[in-house]
Amino acid sequence: LTQWFRAYFFNPLTRWLRGRKTPVGWTILITQLSTMVLIGLWHGVTLNFVIWGLWHGLGLFAHNRWSEWLRPRQDWLDERPRLHGAVTAVSTLFTFIYVALGWVWFALPDGPLAWRVLGVLFGAA
Repeated sequence: LTQWFRAYFFNPLTRWLRGRKTPVGWTILITQLSTMVLIGLWHGVTLNFVIWGLWHGLGLFAHNRWSEWLRPRQDWLDERPRLHGAVTAVSTLFTFIYVALGWVWFALPDGPLAWRVLGVLFGAA
């Protein structure tokens, strides 16, 4: 599924946006969000799967931007192994929590129940 979406949707859309001189950040956001929403809809045509796709698209975008921000600082981090380890550990933990929260939308049958579960998880219910 991933390879198909990359070859027939993501890459053509990226080329189309680049041809229109869309700024890189916007190109990444649009392509990742739209691809993940379509992958969500492939799993089922419900609002939950659209939200799941948006959630993961935003996560991919945030990861991309974080990676780009870290890239010029990589040598500096490599010289500080403890700090490098801490950044890696916090990044990994944040990614795990973000993805786990996103699965609430995938696993539950409807939006109100998903919101209720997220509310309980965050102490709002």
